[in-house]
Amino acid sequence: MFLLHVLGSLRRRLSHTILHSIVMGVYTVSYPLVGYTVGLMKSSKFLYEDFAVWAVFLLLLLGSADNLTVCRLSDVDNWKSIHVKHLYQEFLLVLIMLMICESQEDIYSKKLPYRYPLYAIMLVVILKGYVRIASMRMVSKSYVCKKVKVIAEYMQQQHYNDNLLAVPFDPVTMEGYRYIVAGEKYCIKRRPGCTPWYKGGDLKLITVEKIWQCTGRLLVLERGKLLKDLCLSMALSKMLNRRFVGFRLSEAGHEKTHDFVFKGLLAGDKPHQRAFRVIEEELVFVRLLLHKGRYIALSLPIVMLALCSWLTNLLVKHYESRSVQAATIFVTVVVAFLEAYQLYLYISSGWFKVALIQSYINTSFLRRSRCLEIIIGLLLRLVAFAPWKRNLGQYCILQEVDRKRRVRNCLHYATLRLLDKASKNVLKKSEKVSENVKKTIVDSLLGCNGNLTNAVTSLQNNGVNFLSWAGDATATDGTVARTIVVWHIATTLSEQKLDKQAKEEDAVKTASTLSKYCMHLLASPPNLLPRPQQLIDNIEDFTTRWKVLSDFWAEMMLYVSPSDDAREHQLEVLAKGGEFITHLWALLTHAGVLKRGRTEAKDVV
Repeated sequence: MFLLHVLGSLRRRLSHTILHSIVMGVYTVSYPLVGYTVGLMKSSKFLYEDFAVWAVFLLLLLGSADNLTVCRLSDVDNWKSIHVKHLYQEFLLVLIMLMICESQEDIYSKKLPYRYPLYAIMLVVILKGYVRIASMRMVSKSYVCKKVKVIAEYMQQQHYNDNLLAVPFDPVTMEGYRYIVAGEKYCIKRRPGCTPWYKGGDLKLITVEKIWQCTGRLLVLERGKLLKDLCLSMALSKMLNRRFVGFRLSEAGHEKTHDFVFKGLLAGDKPHQRAFRVIEEELVFVRLLLHKGRYIALSLPIVMLALCSWLTNLLVKHYESRSVQAATIFVTVVVAFLEAYQLYLYISSGWFKVALIQSYINTSFLRRSRCLEIIIGLLLRLVAFAPWKRNLGQYCILQEVDRKRRVRNCLHYATLRLLDKASKNVLKKSEKVSENVKKTIVDSLLGCNGNLTNAVTSLQNNGVNFLSWAGDATATDGTVARTIVVWHIATTLSEQKLDKQAKEEDAVKTASTLSKYCMHLLASPPNLLPRPQQLIDNIEDFTTRWKVLSDFWAEMMLYVSPSDDAREHQLEVLAKGGEFITHLWALLTHAGVLKRGRTEAKDVV
């Protein structure tokens, strides 16, 4: 149980396959082990009162953590089989309680002194199981498709009305950007051109434009910008889901969509900070586990904390200086701590904060009451854990990796092929995504204005047109892979000639990091490697050489990002720590850049 709760929470942020295999293996054997342990309790010569508490908490811990519900993204669609497993668990829990309580009364002629809090805890466990299964159903493919279809039709309608009525828009004040944050269930399908699109009025539909126009103190103050951006992330996640599911993005290629990113999201002094913060939160919202009913998800941990306190009080009251009772009190306190931890995770999550902001906007007395505003403001200040690993995988093709590959392959055979073989020449290293990496990429995106090229533009801007043949390898060879490999080798050889101090320069670190990250994404077989032909040696000036390399890799990262074929893979890696390229893919999507080259606008019929 300890391994499940510790490692299970780490697997969302780390992509290491061994970690995921351990979590999957421990989760698989946990059910039979719990059943075996309960059997030992029942057949023991000494029937302690505390066994009832142990049995209830074992089954509570087995299914209490949301991050243990599924091991793979595909498991979400198998929610019915997991539902059957939880039904069996709840049946077993009730049976155990009745058997232990009955045995206690038969042997000792007295009833279990703390049976009432245990009965209540048992009821909460059953309710938590229901919430968990209902939440899984909400992110299953069939359910998501229905919700995304509403968003797709809504955006198509908005795009049609914008063109028909020439609706003004401003990406700074978000005027005209009616992206849905919440309330899409109130949308009803109408004929294009018809304005009444909402049942129950426009009040219950929360859009980005409406949030930006709110004059409440919480959203007007400096911190209000962060809260508005969090709601923007929610809206963008719903729009991005259209691409995951396969719906057409009706607004792609239009000026309004382009300006939203280039004149809105990327405006200001440090546009890279805001842009990647918004995209990072957006990807947390994309098809990840959400709670069925925000009020019940909030109340159950609170009720569990109260019940654990009640049970602890009774345990202390009936304490008889036995080690078994001391262990029971300790387990009860640990369970209470885990429930408090889960409560914190929920109220610090983006889901809860967006729901709180939604209530704040829709309920006028929350904005009028200074006391309630302070309480809401304190809740909105709670800090959640980092949503992804924030690392770039690093692979250098010139480094020796045979030894590491042999170790991994030994594990492959030792686990009877359960663990995958090591990919050829893949070196598992990573580097933190630096601010300079983000800035360089955003500067490159602003420089090309969304017209992505295969890094030739950066060479021309730096006055090294004689190297365009290497950047234009895709035109002759028909693949981006050769360009990446050639420039990766050139970057690595240039880096090897530098001293330690020079390697700490921003341009050097950015070029080297992005070069190895592109190779990490590519991991080409050796037979595709062309010779590097002293590619960069003709540029003798240190600053110019590394600016060329830094700009080249930034432009190349943008060029390889918008791939519609990779959308299923982009979704899969979100559950395993995420990849930096997914953030670029999402950012370009919201700018209307869906493929390499220029995306043509399409009229809505």
